[in-house]
Amino acid sequence: MMNFKPLLFAPLLLLMSNCKTQSQTQTSENGNNTITIGINRSVKIPNSKISLEFLNIAEDSRCPVNVTCVWEGIAKVNVEGTDGNQKTNFQVGTRDFLPQNVSKSFSFSGYRFTLTDLKPYPGGKEESESVTLKYEKEE
Repeated sequence: MMNFKPLLFAPLLLLMSNCKTQSQTQTSENGNNTITIGINRSVKIPNSKISLEFLNIAEDSRCPVNVTCVWEGIAKVNVEGTDGNQKTNFQVGTRDFLPQNVSKSFSFSGYRFTLTDLKPYPGGKEESESVTLKYEKEE
């Protein structure tokens, strides 16, 4: 009789070998600092005590790829900012939308964060959920 236990673990090992770190920090050459955060991951802002965690996508009504829509839609994400012992939750949108009191930017601990990208895009290629934020020190 054959032992099938190794076959049960093969798909799991294959999935684990394809895992990538879903949090990364990117700094562009033109001085626009951006961070990309994978779902349920956190990223530390360079040269600060601040970290941001991408908690979830609260809503996504953006117009799907290759579809003509009357309204472009909006996506809202929940982000948690941590600075030492201070934790604050923010909801930020892919666009400013005053009727729902949603903004694509928020301030936290002397920095201004602006949502610049949210993946995956509805109807687009399958990819891990991630949010990209541009940040700048406030004066």
